[in-house]
Amino acid sequence: MSKKESKKTKYEELIKPHLEDIKCYVSHGVTEEEVRNFYGIGKTMWYEYKKKHSELNELLCNAKQICRVNLLNRAFEVANGYEYTETTTEEVKDKDGNITGTKTKVVKRYARADAGMIQFLLINRYPEDFARDPQILSIRKESLKNKSNDISEEESNVVGI
Repeated sequence: MSKKESKKTKYEELIKPHLEDIKCYVSHGVTEEEVRNFYGIGKTMWYEYKKKHSELNELLCNAKQICRVNLLNRAFEVANGYEYTETTTEEVKDKDGNITGTKTKVVKRYARADAGMIQFLLINRYPEDFARDPQILSIRKESLKNKSNDISEEESNVVGI
């Protein structure tokens, strides 16, 4: 008697062998939708795979976190200014105009701090201190306090206090 081989699921066929590639793609900024389209997986199946296979869901969460950290680090670098090297290659010609070789030139350059990025980071990372419109921020805080008070009053009414 011959043993029947267990049939591989679509997940085992399409996703599992490519988990490391998917992690690399997502950590470099590729969206889940782009990954789904690349592997030919529908939206519903993708979400089902994420529910059923915790390894995929965890991998995606970790890769997105890596992407966020890299973006934030780069934003800080741009905001503060940074050094970089620029390499150019020039052709060397003799008196007759014939190419005799190439000359590589390496220059260290400095990218100045970007005021726009500084402003963006301050406003988004520290909104209490650097909001564009402090009045709107205080209105939002007041609104949140009112909502939380309303919710706690409703809870006390339900409990009968």
